[in-house]
Amino acid sequence: TGSITQRLADANCRVTAFDLSEDMLMRAYEKLGRNTGVRLLNQNMTDFRIDDKFDAAVCCCDGINYLTEKETGLFFKNVYNHLNSNSKFIFDMSTDYKYKTMFNDTYVYDDGNVFYVWENTTENEKVFMEINFFVNDSHNKYSRMTEEQTQYIHNVHSIIKILEQEGFENIETYDDYSENNWKETSLRTVFLAEKL
Repeated sequence: TGSITQRLADANCRVTAFDLSEDMLMRAYEKLGRNTGVRLLNQNMTDFRIDDKFDAAVCCCDGINYLTEKETGLFFKNVYNHLNSNSKFIFDMSTDYKYKTMFNDTYVYDDGNVFYVWENTTENEKVFMEINFFVNDSHNKYSRMTEEQTQYIHNVHSIIKILEQEGFENIETYDDYSENNWKETSLRTVFLAEKL
């Protein structure tokens, strides 16, 4: 919804951001306003085309987990082709450990304004999620929204291999957004790769 884009723009970065969902782009536009340092585009991760080259690329919030292994390779190739030399690519991914140890349950969350029930099933390296949101409106009534998602379980070593196949070098992996190295029990892995 533009939160990361906003942080980058606030740090005086010029940002081109894209999403396949027009709804997410609308929310980002509402959040960012007419910020002259930000360009929002309606594009797909696997076949985006932008008439520009960049010094860095960022993909957060499990973007990779929404792609099959083949689509991940297409995405990495596209990112590589849109980067200048000596650029960095940063992205995160929920790990296979997280999916296999935490995603066979039902989760319930309530903060007073939003109540949701999140149900997961795992099958053949895929996670099917159904999330039912109940949002408290200004009249103390709850509106229900249902969202269904499919995510793919990737292994850190296979992602590194795909990055290397697409030309990335000096690949580093971290335990979530910390300075600690990734380990087999990490719930999220953050990758840093370079195009030299």
